[in-house]
Amino acid sequence: MADGGELPAVRQGGRKKCVRFSEEIGAAICARVEAGESLSRVCRGPEMPHATSVYDWAREYPQFGLALGQAMRTARIAQRMVDRAKAAARLAAGRDRRGRWSTFTPELGQEICERIANGESLKAVGQDPTMPCAGTILRWASEFPDFGNDYAYARKLMADYMFDEAREVALGATPTTVWADRLRFDTIRWMVARMKPHKYCERIVVDAGIAARRAEEARPEGDGLRVVIRRFTDAPDPEAGEYPEID
Repeated sequence: MADGGELPAVRQGGRKKCVRFSEEIGAAICARVEAGESLSRVCRGPEMPHATSVYDWAREYPQFGLALGQAMRTARIAQRMVDRAKAAARLAAGRDRRGRWSTFTPELGQEICERIANGESLKAVGQDPTMPCAGTILRWASEFPDFGNDYAYARKLMADYMFDEAREVALGATPTTVWADRLRFDTIRWMVARMKPHKYCERIVVDAGIAARRAEEARPEGDGLRVVIRRFTDAPDPEAGEYPEID
């Protein structure tokens, strides 16, 4: 590239300064544009011309124009590849029901489940600034089956944690705190029984068929209906003619 004539003055920092075209300046502009900088950002430098002057150079010096066009194409391709990589990452995470990109990742889901399994409530996890809110976690549990299964299992592990916590509350009770500790103990017991009922819930049911039959056989005239309660573990077999003796 040959040196060009003097361009119109460009205002730089309150002063007017003329910038001549040279191969060094042209090569520097192309290199920075190819690296991903915008032409307007490149031209903000104190030794650089205005963007309008660069376009004039591209028309006046064909070799520089070709090099600048190639640099812009290379930058666009590189940016397109970056955008595709980001889109692929978002696609792997999935979309929510409204079509928005979800921020869920398996690593984040595992951390949430570990904190819940260690006894931390969902509300406490959602209040952490680094974590999604409780509503988002519940929505993820329904939208991502693997995370939903892990979340349900973490809840069951939380029940085991709270079972030991109830024991500590009972052992730590004092005559002055017994009523408050009893409230805490009953609340924990209620939650544990519902999070893991097959292990911690008392298996008591009312057998309406047996109750009605026994009441019909035994009650005198004018007497009320008696309800018979039995447990699963030691329930008699009605088909064999066995009936419970627990009223």
